[in-house]
Amino acid sequence: MKKKKRLPVAIELFAGAGGMALGLKQAGVDVVVAVEKDDLCVSTLKANKSFFPRMKIVQADICTLSGEYLLKKARRARGDIDILSGGPPCQGFSTASSRRSTNDPRSKLMWQFVRMVKEIQPRYFVIENVRGILSFANFFRLLLKCLEKCGYVVRFNLLDCCSYGVPQRRQRVLIHGVRKDLNKLPVYPVPTHFDPKQLEQEKGSLSPPKALVAQKCFAVNGFDKSEVEDVWWNTRLDVLMNKKTAVERIERALREIFMEMLLKRGE
Repeated sequence: MKKKKRLPVAIELFAGAGGMALGLKQAGVDVVVAVEKDDLCVSTLKANKSFFPRMKIVQADICTLSGEYLLKKARRARGDIDILSGGPPCQGFSTASSRRSTNDPRSKLMWQFVRMVKEIQPRYFVIENVRGILSFANFFRLLLKCLEKCGYVVRFNLLDCCSYGVPQRRQRVLIHGVRKDLNKLPVYPVPTHFDPKQLEQEKGSLSPPKALVAQKCFAVNGFDKSEVEDVWWNTRLDVLMNKKTAVERIERALREIFMEMLLKRGE
């Protein structure tokens, strides 16, 4: 008899109303613990419990919890959780706020996620936050450095939801970490959806459609802490790039595309 494949197990911090947990479930991940403090969010999580039959909801201030406690809730040992995920509060980083600050008490909750990474030692972690966090370069670089010190290969990228089929422009920074003993690099999904204009070849031009160039230029393994001040959103391609290497990367992408076209013709 064929054994049933074990689903990856996740703990969700700053779970909110369960948006990320639902996405993880749709990707085949079993979210077994969700931590949230807000009453309305917890009510929403409970109302949708049928989507997450095995999920234990912990309503508490994360500052009062330990990684050991959450591991007991998950019935897993340290190092045996596949994914630790969450979106720490973004209000202190958001450009929608006139009082943006890393000293905002909500901004400091990011360090609680770092603490949980250290205590739980998941195989992977994912942090989601607003684009505005990139403008706090010193804070962001320190955050990546502290996550690395927990024993992880850490990368970041800026993704737009519309690039993956969501009918909405919503850019989010995703920090992805892989535990060093796994000997892997963080991986980000290549964009799959584009503006119709990006799919068309410009009239009278030998250049390929921008969509092809964008896919080739997309940083599949993200960017590291040394690139924080050099990243730049290329509005023509709709991908994050390192402005110091952008020209070289685009030229390489064009060479790769033309080589593939020549090989196709020769088949």
